[in-house]
Amino acid sequence: MRVAIDFTPGLNQPAGIGRYTRELVRALAEKAHFDIVLWHGRTSSPRPRPSSPRIHYRQMPFSERWLTRLWYRLRIPFPIDPLIGPVDVVHGTDFLVPPARCARVATVHDVSFLLVPELGHPRLVSFLRAVVPRMLRTADALITVSESVQQDLLRLYRVTPDRVYAIPHGVAFPFVPHPPQHVRPVIASLGIREPYVIAVGTVEPRKGYPVLLQAVERAAENIPDLQLVIVGATGWLAEPIERALEEAQQRGRVFRLRRISDQTLAALYSAAAAFVTASFYEGFNFPLLEALACGAPAIATDIPVHREVAGNAALFVRSGDVDSLAEAMISLLTDTTLARRLQQAGPQQASRFSWHKSAEQHIAVYRAVASEHANRRP
Repeated sequence: MRVAIDFTPGLNQPAGIGRYTRELVRALAEKAHFDIVLWHGRTSSPRPRPSSPRIHYRQMPFSERWLTRLWYRLRIPFPIDPLIGPVDVVHGTDFLVPPARCARVATVHDVSFLLVPELGHPRLVSFLRAVVPRMLRTADALITVSESVQQDLLRLYRVTPDRVYAIPHGVAFPFVPHPPQHVRPVIASLGIREPYVIAVGTVEPRKGYPVLLQAVERAAENIPDLQLVIVGATGWLAEPIERALEEAQQRGRVFRLRRISDQTLAALYSAAAAFVTASFYEGFNFPLLEALACGAPAIATDIPVHREVAGNAALFVRSGDVDSLAEAMISLLTDTTLARRLQQAGPQQASRFSWHKSAEQHIAVYRAVASEHANRRP
């Protein structure tokens, strides 16, 4: 078997879908006994060195933007096979999969463009609403990153259930609890004040940062030295959020980091008084899982996927509820028994999520669709 995987997000996106793509390929290279073709649009981004002799890169003659225009906007049905060589399966890792003569698999990361369109960029919402239904009708199999997204997909679209596979993400080193003697120098070098709560994710409306900031200000009435550490780049529709964060940063309430190494992030998780996500909607939530793996006591909005990821290892609060979020933070910073319980529960819960397990489930999907496609040939 020979599988072609869209590696464009792995080159161009540092978090989210990019992390999924890179980690999946890394695990597949260790587990798979077949060749993996990593195709991507023309780009100046450096390609990582292949981790296995079974990995082969193929650069398309057009940029990602032009490929999107040709395949999905203009709907030109030119198959990808002649550009990458003969393969048995093509896997689109970012919602869409191009035309192909072989079996086609696509990963659907969320359905925010239908459920919370007001929190997304209008052009992206419009694009996904137009192209995803077409993809759902033609792909041989669909992978969702959580059972929550799987159920949303089945509820919102008429998709045959046996074509949809829920395969959650994994978590791996360096996201493990780091001892204090390793963490303190990192905190000191960055100039972060303790105690702090940490939030990780792109600054955009869906992440609920205004609610989080208000809750931190309220919690600081009881814990005056409390600081909010935010790790994340600026996203769409973020101007008013950024202004509020900058004002809080000037007062010392917020400490902002835009891009750091995984090692530094794991250290910050490990020393945090709490990890907090105030998101209104998620397809999975990588930072929540990573924080749990590092033993950070977690607070999350009570949405289905957060329950799925965190289980009993987090405190849950209503989305948009400033008072409940502030009370949860105060509880974790003042109740050492509660904080210790969540610190111990987090890594245990996170151990249920493995990239090796995810890779095995992806391989099973590839083999199933390749066999089915071969049986359909005249």
